[in-house]
Amino acid sequence: MKEDVGASEAPAATDLRTVTPDLPKHVLVKLSAFIEVKRQQKREQLGAALRRLHALWHNETWSLELRAVALLIADLFDQGWDISAQDNAIHLQPPGLRLVGETPNQAKERLRRALQTGRNRQLGDPGVQKFLGRMHRIVPRGAMRSSIADVIDDGAELAASLQPFAGLPPAEAADRLKTVIDPVIEVCDKDAKCSVTGLRLIDIWRYFRHTWSLEYRSTPGRQMAILIRNAARPKRPVIGIAMLASPVVRMRVRDDWIGWNPEPFIARLRAGTWDVELALRALVSRIERSINDIRWDDLLSPDELAFPTERTILRLEQRSAGAALARLRQLEAAYSDAEQANEAVRSQRDAANKTSPENMDWLAASKDPLFLRKRAETLGQLLDAKRTFQSLNWTKSGQALLDALIQHPNGLRTLITALTEVRKCGLSSQVADVSVCGAVAPYNQLLGGKLVALLMASQEVRDAYRTRYAEQVSIISSQMAGRAIYRPAELKVLTTTSLYGNGSSQYNRLRLRASEFTVLDHDVEWRELAKTAGYGSVHLGPTTVRILREVSERMYRARRINHRFGEGASPRLRQIREAVEALGIDASTVLHHATPRIFYGCELHPGAVDELVGLYPATENRGHSAGIIASLWRQRWLSKRIQNADVLCKVAQGNAQSLVSFFSENSRPTENGDGEDGRGICYY
Repeated sequence: MKEDVGASEAPAATDLRTVTPDLPKHVLVKLSAFIEVKRQQKREQLGAALRRLHALWHNETWSLELRAVALLIADLFDQGWDISAQDNAIHLQPPGLRLVGETPNQAKERLRRALQTGRNRQLGDPGVQKFLGRMHRIVPRGAMRSSIADVIDDGAELAASLQPFAGLPPAEAADRLKTVIDPVIEVCDKDAKCSVTGLRLIDIWRYFRHTWSLEYRSTPGRQMAILIRNAARPKRPVIGIAMLASPVVRMRVRDDWIGWNPEPFIARLRAGTWDVELALRALVSRIERSINDIRWDDLLSPDELAFPTERTILRLEQRSAGAALARLRQLEAAYSDAEQANEAVRSQRDAANKTSPENMDWLAASKDPLFLRKRAETLGQLLDAKRTFQSLNWTKSGQALLDALIQHPNGLRTLITALTEVRKCGLSSQVADVSVCGAVAPYNQLLGGKLVALLMASQEVRDAYRTRYAEQVSIISSQMAGRAIYRPAELKVLTTTSLYGNGSSQYNRLRLRASEFTVLDHDVEWRELAKTAGYGSVHLGPTTVRILREVSERMYRARRINHRFGEGASPRLRQIREAVEALGIDASTVLHHATPRIFYGCELHPGAVDELVGLYPATENRGHSAGIIASLWRQRWLSKRIQNADVLCKVAQGNAQSLVSFFSENSRPTENGDGEDGRGICYY
């Protein structure tokens, strides 16, 4: 394989984007000239040169904007974008999934190297280096001495243990291989420690997560980190890691699959897949339940709630606008206070983050301008949809009833509002995203990633998720309701997105069919649904995001995005979009990275998707045990994998020392002047 595949080849399809940042003309002229000179001298060092550029003009009034633009371009360059400048404009061209003459595996390797640039820079961060040193250090623990090395399997010993079973038939090998690989699920609860090493489980998880190609960032919302360990081997070494996280609020591929978007919803009603009246009454029921979960006594009368009018909705819109203005004034005042104190403006946090849910005054929290705006706005939308449903002639049936809704002047908006509420309900407690999933050395050579992905559908994982979240107060819902709200935690669907948009994936053909294995009462399957739009911020580093945030704060004289529950989804993406637009750059130019990824879904029991639309009562369908899933993995994949001598040779090469070498070889010191101090990176 070529080392710098595609470096001199033109992309298969032209996707040239031109930006003219809002900088003083003479600055833009100098920046353009700087880019062209560096490209001609040492093109491979353009990214590093751009990161140091701000040091030349750090005293100028426009230096912050210049640094933001330079860091933005540097991040894109590091991800393989072609950067050039001409006529005081900057031209950007994303690499895309495939270059001319490039095989899928070559493209995958190119994308992996691009992602590793940010990962390696993070590994060079002093805080990460200190963490790794602490994990590698051998320390006394009772009568023993231990370190992270104790939970990293010795590949040579593992390969030798597997070798005797290489010639056995799959069914027989599966049973006997249990004496070598017997996976167990271990949830990384807060402060839980490993019985072997005494290390915190979440620290063990984080250690292995740093070996991924993508740099590690925590995200807001639910996060349940999981270790898969091998109970058949001494000290129960780690096979792989996973994380269940709150799903993305809007994902067209997922929402089309489930039926949360109007087009597929209507299509299934037209096709007779779902009963029209049953489906529409389910939407009406969802609207009513959503209304009941919002505090309304300070906004409406009971009669207005029962029979809303256009005037009612207009008054709610006015209250929402007034509360939005009041919140903006709060944010501007906070910025002004920070400026006078010569301090960085701090992100506003929920009072619920400082007070236990049991002692939280939810009624007072509902009066906060943020939630007053949100309550008034949401109630207005819900009551508008309620008016539409009330106006329908419910004596009609079937397609005639559907036609009546669609042809209503407010029909499509009503459908969008109702399905949005259905989606919010499902995402809050019944859908989780497998944001991290894979095997670690030496088990990655044995298709351990497929094992980890299958185990996410096990009953043990579903039970652990329920145990952690069933009794947890919903922060946003409680502030909307003015009282404590508890959501169920019954997982029905898992989703995930591949790291790469082409090449092999551990999710490809990942299915266990009940028709092939009598021990199963339903299929366990990860289905490939479609490719995402290739839009997001994964290619931008934490320092860039921090500087972009400072740009938008100075532009608007307020920190308008605060990573606060209820403020909006994807705060990082919104921060970037707001700042990039403030720089005079169309946000889609840099956020559309043109490397779509494959989206997968796993329905945890038959009919789960229909339940997510609200058509049928929720079931308590039991999943398959981890033991059953592991046995079938050994039979279908492991027994065949160990027949390959090259695979066992690669297994034998994995051990604790190889990971120490990995971190040593891939830690990239931050460039001079970059100021990469860890701010903006959230660790456990």
